[in-house]
Amino acid sequence: MQNEEIIIQAVLDGADRYEELVRRYHVGLIIHCEHIIGNRDDAEDIAQEAFIKAYLELNTFNVKKAHFSTWLYKIATNLAIDFLRKNKRRVNVDDIETIAEATMPAYLEEDEKWAVVQAVTRLHPPEFRHVIESYYWEGKSYQDIADEANIPINTVRSRLRRAKLQLKEMLS
Repeated sequence: MQNEEIIIQAVLDGADRYEELVRRYHVGLIIHCEHIIGNRDDAEDIAQEAFIKAYLELNTFNVKKAHFSTWLYKIATNLAIDFLRKNKRRVNVDDIETIAEATMPAYLEEDEKWAVVQAVTRLHPPEFRHVIESYYWEGKSYQDIADEANIPINTVRSRLRRAKLQLKEMLS
């Protein structure tokens, strides 16, 4: 798998390589959007819109400030929140998957954002914190997390589930 910086620079230089980034993130981005929206079809539309917006604004992306995935997921989250507002759907703030995102959606107050960040730092064992940060804040897939930690993918799932239960308890 080629370094994203190289792919991004190639796209900016006129190469037709953006599809490599789309293939890398499309499934995870749809799932991310579906967690926020609650509807697969709308999530697919929002994910596609996020990829288009990211492509059109790629020249504004700064590799020194964030990973491409973090930037892309932020775009998608903002589009999903806008979609919910336009369609008068209410976001369930009890849903830790929506709250514990890298972008910390705009509808959360600063003290709520701080509470989530602080709760994540108190997760025990530390492996729980790592999977939450990797999955939600860095946009990594279960497989990427499993590969990096050299653990089975089911262990990643289990840690995420247990971490979310701890967070829900801490934040209630």
